[in-house]
Amino acid sequence: MMLVSGDGKLAKALVKLSSDNLQITKLPKKVMDITDEYEVSEVIKQYMTQPNFPKYFVHTAALTKPMNINDRNPIMSLSTNIVGTANVAKICHKYGIKFIYISTDFVYDSKDKVNEDSGLKPSNKYGWSKLGGECVAKLIPDSLILRCSLCDIPFRHKLAFDDVYRNSITHGDVADIILKVKDKCGVVNVGGKYQSVYDFVSQHQEVNKSSGVDIAPSLELDIKKLTDLINE
Repeated sequence: MMLVSGDGKLAKALVKLSSDNLQITKLPKKVMDITDEYEVSEVIKQYMTQPNFPKYFVHTAALTKPMNINDRNPIMSLSTNIVGTANVAKICHKYGIKFIYISTDFVYDSKDKVNEDSGLKPSNKYGWSKLGGECVAKLIPDSLILRCSLCDIPFRHKLAFDDVYRNSITHGDVADIILKVKDKCGVVNVGGKYQSVYDFVSQHQEVNKSSGVDIAPSLELDIKKLTDLINE
C-alpha cells in the first residue's frame, strides 16, 4: 500500500494509478491534518494494523497556491510545509515506511543548468518552506526527495510566459515517475523538456502569450539522473 497526503492534483493523479499490486490511498486534510502530530500518528497507526500495511508514503500536502500565500502568512507556511512535513516524517520513520517528499525546483536560484548537487538559494518564501521540508526528509534514512517542476494543466491563467523557460511537467506524468522511482533514495530532479511556459501549456490548451521575465525566473534542470534511474 502507498499512502498519499493531501487532496491536490498530484494526490488525485496517484490514486488513479492504484492497482491490485499497489493500492494507493490519499489522506486529505479532513482525514489527516498534517499539522496535528497526534492525528498523524493515530491515522497512520490504524493503517499499520491492516494486513496490507503501507510501505510507501508520498508527502504531497503543502501550502502551495497561490504561491504568495507563503509570503502573506509565513506562520501557516511554517506550520504546514515544515512542521507538517516533520510530523509525517517522524511517524513514517517510526513504522519503517518509505518517505517520499515532493519538493520543487523553486529551491534553486540560478541562471545556469542545475543538477541535484547545485547550490540551493530559494528566491521566495515558498521555496524556503519547501527547502525546510527537504531538511526534514534528509534526516530520515533512505528517504526520497523529488524536486519537481510542476505546472497545472488545465492552466489556470489566460496568459502564459513565452520568455520564461522551465522543465514544466504535468501532475499525471510526475505520478507515473513516482511509481517508477519509489524505491530509490536521495534527491532527484523531475521535469520534462526545457521550453517556454507558453510552449508547454499550448500543447494542452489554447492560451495567449505574455512576457514574464520580470515576474518569474527561467531555470533549467539537469534530469540525467532521473533518466538513468528510470532506464535501469
